[in-house]
Amino acid sequence: MKSVFQMIATIACAVVLTACGAAANTEKPVVLDPNTQVKEFTFPDVVVGTGTAAAAGDTLDVVYTGWLYDASKPENKGAKFDATLPGAGFPFVLGIGQVILGWDRGLVGMKVGGTRILSIPYDLGYGKVGKPPVIPGYAGLLFEVKLIGVTKK
Repeated sequence: MKSVFQMIATIACAVVLTACGAAANTEKPVVLDPNTQVKEFTFPDVVVGTGTAAAAGDTLDVVYTGWLYDASKPENKGAKFDATLPGAGFPFVLGIGQVILGWDRGLVGMKVGGTRILSIPYDLGYGKVGKPPVIPGYAGLLFEVKLIGVTKK
């Protein structure tokens, strides 16, 4: 009798635990549009600068334009979501997390006077969450960045 009760209790516990685990997993699978996904992080110089090279810890001054990556559009430029104001630069310290990881990695070694195109996968940009309402989750990003100044650390 005691072993029958133990077997019933064990089965009941297993059923309850299985049900709890199933209820906890309510996340729906994410379906990504392949046109919005940067397959490889790239950062080629389209204009090679001749000035000081940027290194981690340096303060950079840049002008830039950012687009959502869209492989179905010319030059992969989807909707423009940000840009520096005309005549104004954007200063930040390279390599300490003041900007997205794609910038911290993609601007190292760039020289003043140069221009780079950064093709950034979502995990080096704004990730799964994005930056609502402008940048959706899982968004690949494309930036044109011109380096106008470097202040060494």
